[in-house]
Amino acid sequence: MNLFSINSPVMRFLERVFDIIVLNLMTLILCIPIVTAGAAMTALYKTLFDIRQEKGRTVIGFWQTFRAEFRPAMLLGILTLVATAAYGGYLFLLYPQLAAERGWAWITVAAIGALFFFPMTFIFPLFAKFENTVKKTIVNAFYMSIRHLPVTLIMLVMQAAWLVAMFLVPAQAPVILLAWFFFGIALPAYLGSGLFLRVFKQYAELE
Repeated sequence: MNLFSINSPVMRFLERVFDIIVLNLMTLILCIPIVTAGAAMTALYKTLFDIRQEKGRTVIGFWQTFRAEFRPAMLLGILTLVATAAYGGYLFLLYPQLAAERGWAWITVAAIGALFFFPMTFIFPLFAKFENTVKKTIVNAFYMSIRHLPVTLIMLVMQAAWLVAMFLVPAQAPVILLAWFFFGIALPAYLGSGLFLRVFKQYAELE
């Protein structure tokens, strides 16, 4: 087999890497105006689902979803932003207790963090896959993030890996930031999209 023929494993791998880079840059740019972040994340997951299922084109599919789901996805994005800001404010208020290494403070922070961030892993993949109201999407995200806890934890680990890497190897922070610029959003989403499709298939069969 010719390694550089269009259907060879090497070319398919390079095509996938190119798709991930393009999607990462598009998502990153469209997340800069914070209010459009929800629509960008929804478009990212919808496009990745299409790539996994070998249908649709990357840039066109992303842009079509971004425009079609802009308003409701924008609302989801704003709600997740407000929740994140509220959690950040809570951490700020609780910092003296955390600095004093009080056990109850750390337990509270972990519990509330799970309440906020577990469903966030499912919100945009769910909205990209199923037609539903914003309220129903949030409720389903809470339910699925607990029922499919391994998927939730895997996604959180992949998304946090960049920060952990910079903390562990600060000397390589510029290299890690450069890698994040090209892969940081879309690569974890691509790796997780296969897990999400497997989860969602169970619910699609019930409809």
